[in-house]
Amino acid sequence: MLTPNMQGIIMAIGKATHIYDRCGPEAGFFQAIKFEYARLLKLAQEDTPPERDYRLHHAIVYFIQNQAPKKIIERTLLEQFADHNLSFDERCCNVMKVAQAKLQMIKPDEVNMEDYEWWHQEYRNFRDTTVYLMVGLELFQKRNFKEALLYLICAYHKNKELSANGLYRGHDEELISHYRRECLLKLNECAAAQFESGDDQQVNKGLEIMNELIVPCLPLLLVDETEEKDIVAVEDMRNRWCSYLGQEMEPNLQEKLTDFLPKLLDCSTEIKGFNDSPKLPSYSTNELCEHFARIMLSLSRTPADGR
Repeated sequence: MLTPNMQGIIMAIGKATHIYDRCGPEAGFFQAIKFEYARLLKLAQEDTPPERDYRLHHAIVYFIQNQAPKKIIERTLLEQFADHNLSFDERCCNVMKVAQAKLQMIKPDEVNMEDYEWWHQEYRNFRDTTVYLMVGLELFQKRNFKEALLYLICAYHKNKELSANGLYRGHDEELISHYRRECLLKLNECAAAQFESGDDQQVNKGLEIMNELIVPCLPLLLVDETEEKDIVAVEDMRNRWCSYLGQEMEPNLQEKLTDFLPKLLDCSTEIKGFNDSPKLPSYSTNELCEHFARIMLSLSRTPADGR
């Protein structure tokens, strides 16, 4: 399947056929690149729902929305027209050759290649963040909260770094924050239920979830005092475990609870990173766009508990 970039370029060359036929490949190239830039500019200016994020379809839309230098955008578009995969027919092939020649004519001082690489790395970071978010949300919907949490934490952290540089650099921070918080609450509920079972093996599994996942994550929710929902969620989790103090239980459970509670209540606000980021699956542009659209359409933004 053709990438969104390739589809757009082929359509632009098709629209420029009359110029190409009358004035030749170079004139056809200039007309086609003008058509394609106008189309991408229009996409960048559209107010679209989350499931139709044109930044995922086209790096240039991302660059336009984030006010990348004009030279970066121009070179990126020129490289797309110079792509060897464009050799579908004689017209496309000739336009491609013109673009390749224009690319070779660019002098080293005309485009700052460090800036160029930096912007393209930013775009790759945006795509990676999208995949972390997408996989995390899918796992959450499948109720695989343990794995989902790590992806959502990575998505939140990377998105925070991107969004610090501009409004359109990343995704909706509130959305990611919501599902990260809900994931922790679901895991806490699961761990508490295992503790309440009284079964030694289940109790140990529940405390393992708390010690390895919940407690290390609490500082992430407490770091921003303006995030009231996160702070309330932490208090809910702590209150759930503190409520066991007044209950009768086996001495071994009492001992484990007494050993665990200080870790939950006195967790440092120092943020400790997890050792490794979870594995990032590879997606083509088409797969990523389709996958992301599907998961965003399936989301319920307003949970039943109002958090």
